[in-house]
Formats: sequence, structure tokens, C-alpha cells
Amino acid sequence: MGTKLRIVCENTVGRPIPAIGEHGFACLIEHDGRSWLFDTGQGKTLLRNFEALQIDPAPIEGVILSHGHYDHAGGLLEFLELVGPRPVYAHPDIFLERFWQGQHERRAIGIPHSRTTLEQAGADFSLSKEFRTVAPGLHFSGQIPRITQAETGDPHLVCGGGSAGQWVPDGFRDDAALAIETSRGLVILLGCAHSGLINTVRHFLDRLGEQPVHAIVGGTHLGPASDAQFAETMDFLEALDVERLGLSHCTGQIRAAQVYTRFPKKVFFAAVGAHLEVE
Repeated sequence: MGTKLRIVCENTVGRPIPAIGEHGFACLIEHDGRSWLFDTGQGKTLLRNFEALQIDPAPIEGVILSHGHYDHAGGLLEFLELVGPRPVYAHPDIFLERFWQGQHERRAIGIPHSRTTLEQAGADFSLSKEFRTVAPGLHFSGQIPRITQAETGDPHLVCGGGSAGQWVPDGFRDDAALAIETSRGLVILLGCAHSGLINTVRHFLDRLGEQPVHAIVGGTHLGPASDAQFAETMDFLEALDVERLGLSHCTGQIRAAQVYTRFPKKVFFAAVGAHLEVE
């Protein structure tokens, strides 16, 4: 039956449809006749964009969260209130208290609803650090090992845990991704790739065996990446010979333009309304 990804929430709208954009990400996965929602955006656009894209949310079997940020999990409550109880797959750390910290401000960016509130709305949390298969051919990364030295993360993102109430750099142990087995190779779906794109892809190939990677879609978090990390990522993608790159969300406009310049025949911009199909 094939695989189809449809971008439901993203920073921009890619074509003239009555959808709206927001800083966030959500993608509908349709695989072998079944469907899941990967992330839920902030919660301001999810239901409207379902309607704009003519998506019936009722058949969606469950939600998979890439990590515990408002722009990826904020729409979970309204989704559950619409469709009723659903399993929610994620890492146990998704409810950490999290902030973006600049020179003059600190903003809360964690999940805006408590676990209790979400469970009362029907969330059946299935939380695990381990790699696991959600359905045949659909694999949740679990906690991604940090191997590459260049992928150091974003110093502006902090969480609790320091001595004397200090904020410390967020290690994003909960950062997760999906790998979907298709007839043309793996399709890897990223939320924000806080673990690093290279680390994420290598993790899946270690667990699933060396094989072609047909596509990488989602937020790559290359926007705040150093020049060294960006250069290493570009060289990795060239060696990987991935066929399609769907750039989205935290890739950033400048970095997205640079990736397009390097791989003009492979890149598409995964805005609201974009889709990828593999028969």
C-alpha cells in the first residue's frame, strides 16, 4: 500500500490553500493502510489544517512525539479532545521543564499541558528510552547515542537540574525520530534532530542494518548549527546519497537555501501541504 507523509503543521504554507503556518511541526504518516501523527505543532493550526488538507483525523491510530517542546507537543490536547483516547509514544523525559535562554530573557518552551491533563483527555502514554517498532516497518528511535563531536546542540536551550537551582544545557535525551521501511529504502522523519542529523541516521542504520536511505524529512536543527557542524552534515548527506531531502521548521531559511544550493535536485521544502509518497 506504500507510504505517504503529509506536512500538517510547519512554519510556512507551501501552496495556495486555506491553511495557516506556525512555528512548529506535525506530519501525518500513512503506511501500509494505517496512519499515525508525528508531533502536533503548537496547537494553533492543527485542526484547521486537517480541514484545509482534507484529512480525516478519526483513523489516526496514535501520536508519536519527537521531544517535549511546545511547538511539537502543544497540539496534543486539542487532538485528543477531537478524536478521543489514543496511545502516545515518546521518551520519558518529555515533561521536563524547559526554557529558551538569551542574554536578557528566559522563555518557557516545554509542553504546555501537564501529564495529568493530557491523560484525562485520553492520552495513553507509552514512554520508553528504547528503540522499538511501533508497527511493522515503523520504528521509533528511542534515545539516540551522541557520537559525532560536531553535533553539540544549541546552548540557548536549557532545563532544570543544576546545583542551587541553576539552569543547565538541555541534553535532549528525549529527542527521537522515526524510520519507515519502504520499497526504496528508509524514510527518516525528524522532529528537530536535537541529537544531530548524523547521529540520528547512524543510529537507525546501526539498529536496522546498512541500507539505502531514500529520504530525510523534517526539522534538521541546522539553523543554529556551527559552520563546522553544517559542513560535516553536508558531507555526510553527500556520502549517504539520500534521494530526497524535505527541509522544514528549525532548518532555518539561510541553511535551507545553502542545502538547496548543494543538492538542488534532491531538496524540497516541507511546508504545510507538502507531501512525499513512496509506492
